[in-house]
Amino acid sequence: MVKVLKKGVLGSMTVILMLSGFLVACSNKDEGGSTATTSPSGSNTTTPSKEPEKPAKIRVTLWDRSNAPEGQNLGNNPIIKYVIDETKKVGLDVEFVSLPRAQESEKLNVWMASGEAPDIILTYSMDTIFKYAEQGGLWELDSYLAKYPDLIKNNKLALDQVGMYKGKRYAIPALKANTYSGPNMKIRKDWLDALGMKNPTTNEELYQVLKAFKEKDPGNVGKDKVIPWALPAINQSMKAFYYGPMFGFGVNMDGPSNQFYAPDGNYKNGVFTSSVATPEGKAYYQWMNKVYKEGLISKEFVTDVSSQQFTQQVNSGVAGFVDSNDTPWNLNVATRKSVPTATWVPVEPFKRPDGTQLMSKVSDFSMLVAVPKSSKNPDAVLKYLNWMVEPKNLATVQSGIEGVNWKDDGGVKVQIDPELNKKTTWVSLAGDLAIVQQGGPALNKEQLLKSVALSLPDEKQREEYANSFVTYYEIFKKYGKPNTVIDSPRPVAQKTVAAIEKSLYEGVSKVIISTDFEKTYAEMLASWERAGGKDYDKEISEAYKTMKK
Repeated sequence: MVKVLKKGVLGSMTVILMLSGFLVACSNKDEGGSTATTSPSGSNTTTPSKEPEKPAKIRVTLWDRSNAPEGQNLGNNPIIKYVIDETKKVGLDVEFVSLPRAQESEKLNVWMASGEAPDIILTYSMDTIFKYAEQGGLWELDSYLAKYPDLIKNNKLALDQVGMYKGKRYAIPALKANTYSGPNMKIRKDWLDALGMKNPTTNEELYQVLKAFKEKDPGNVGKDKVIPWALPAINQSMKAFYYGPMFGFGVNMDGPSNQFYAPDGNYKNGVFTSSVATPEGKAYYQWMNKVYKEGLISKEFVTDVSSQQFTQQVNSGVAGFVDSNDTPWNLNVATRKSVPTATWVPVEPFKRPDGTQLMSKVSDFSMLVAVPKSSKNPDAVLKYLNWMVEPKNLATVQSGIEGVNWKDDGGVKVQIDPELNKKTTWVSLAGDLAIVQQGGPALNKEQLLKSVALSLPDEKQREEYANSFVTYYEIFKKYGKPNTVIDSPRPVAQKTVAAIEKSLYEGVSKVIISTDFEKTYAEMLASWERAGGKDYDKEISEAYKTMKK
């Protein structure tokens, strides 16, 4: 049975409820339905049938990113059906609980406080894991994990880095198989070519390019429609960021990973300072305020809380520059439906005041999987994760059904029907379903060409596709740096990080659109301090000193 909940106060949530029996029969039965056995003397006796062992029910969080194609939902997705059907064979009854990505923190707090959290909860924040572990809200997983060597072997690189708190394991980190990805700047090369301009290499050059996009409308979309820099509302679920331009001002990412999507801050002379409180950070936001006032960013970006406006701007071909997790090729696919000549290309990190270039890249680990104490069967959760690392199962949750969505060609997954895939594999595109391993290793050019042999029959397109990804990977390889991992207890962060992030989501937006920058910036800084910002920074500084001993 599939049960779909309607929208509630926290937004749209789709829940799949699968109530099914699981029957295992290991012996032949006589016509009467009883089990025939042979006694040591050879005489036949009958014994009553045993009740089939009930499958262990587990509820699994699945983020709702509002990316389901029209008419599609979790209730009729073949990949979801595969997971539910196949896990029954190992004694599991899986139910997916949909959680709107934009409401992750709020909803998770409600779940944990009420004892109603699913058996598997997900987060990208180690501070969140530390907080719930300290409160006694999570199961210790060491003894359960020890029973599943395949899971340990598959995720060892990630397990060795994160998931521990005070010497005990409280989270299973997903392995990030390809670390050559993360936030990256992209620009419309066809627009640059029309203007006789080159890729910007500094923030000042970006500003000049954005002005030219606005004033000269190289895409002929209409000066009143052109969006030089597409940016959605600054919130937890934003699909685009401003890492690249902020790095360009000299802000670093010396702090631990958090859920405020911007460079963390700078560590200098033994002291960590969050980006919002650095001189470089203030200079950046003042520049953003100027860019906004001159109409180079969408005037309505603050209201675009679900990134729908941002997506429309990219897809309709009116946007010229973005900083997001998308690859240039994926943006080409999206924009070329409206503008066949559109060409998105990556922008290398901007040269900073000290001459360096820096960009963020993902670590060897990704999301963190934890089991709330309200769960009655943590072992079933580990069994589910172990089931997923089996190669066939992992390939399915990552890419869809073999023979339907893809076929194997020498270890390379070759797409069969891209249009069909869009209707079925959306549920796994962000890696939210494959919670043990996100993505596969980076492919070389030969493998990239092979992977699209069926989906891109035109040789020129295949060559463009392969070259696009090779260039993309090389930029991350040359300039990318992952966040610092601080795995020691941080009680201040546990108490303050949610309030700090909330204050910044609100404050940064106000600063960008402010008519009085100095006043609004001072108010944002004061709000950050009231939320515990200075204490947060002090704790990181102390943690670094401990790590260096």
